[in-house]
Amino acid sequence: MTPDERRRTILHSAARLFGHYGQSKTTVADIAREAQVGIGTVYLVFSSKEEIVEELSSSAHVRVLEAMRQVAEARAGDSFSERLAGVLEMRVAMFQKLAEEGQHACELVHCKSGPVKNVHARFREEERLLLQHILEEATATGEVASLDAERAAGLLQRACVTLSPPWLYEQPADEARRAAYEMCRLLLLGLVTRGTRDDEPAPDAAGRAKATATAKKNKKRSR
Repeated sequence: MTPDERRRTILHSAARLFGHYGQSKTTVADIAREAQVGIGTVYLVFSSKEEIVEELSSSAHVRVLEAMRQVAEARAGDSFSERLAGVLEMRVAMFQKLAEEGQHACELVHCKSGPVKNVHARFREEERLLLQHILEEATATGEVASLDAERAAGLLQRACVTLSPPWLYEQPADEARRAAYEMCRLLLLGLVTRGTRDDEPAPDAAGRAKATATAKKNKKRSR
C-alpha cells in the first residue's frame, strides 16, 4: 500500500465511523481497526484525530463549494435571477446530500468542534467571494443596481442562515429546497430595485420615525 493509498484508506474508514457513531465516540484505535492498520500507522499519517476531522470537514465543504461554482459557471449566460437561484438551491441540495451519508455525517459541516468551525469559516469566505463575483457581474450588465457587492454578498449569507446547517437539517428536504427558491426570489426583489443608491446611509431612529409619521399622514388623507 502506497502512502497515498494508506492516507485515503484511513480517511475513508474515519468517514464511515464518524458518520455512523459520531466524532466524539470514535477513537483513533477504532479508525486503525477499521482501516486494518496499526495505531502507530495512523499517527504517522495524521498527528491527531482532530487533524482527520479537519481534513474530512474540508473535503465536505469543498464538495459543496465546487458544486455551487459549477452551477454559477454553467448558468453564466442565464439571467441573474436564475443564476443566483440555481447556486443557492445547489447549496441546499449538497448540504442535504452530506446528511444522507450517515446518521452523524452532518457533524462534518456543523459540529462545534474547533477543526470544523475553522473549516466552516474558510468555506464562508470562499462562498462570499463567489456570491460577490456573481453580484459584480450582474451589476456590470445592469441587471442589478449599483451596490457594494462585497457587503451585499455578506448580507445574502446572513439572509440564508436558516438554510445552513444545523437549522437546515430540522426541516424536510423538499421544504428546504422550496424555501431556498422562494427566499431567493424575495431577496431578488430588493437587489433589482433601483430606488435606493448604495451610497445612501441607512435611516437612523429619527429618520424612521419621520417616515412612519409621513406614511400615517398620507394614509389619513387618502381616506
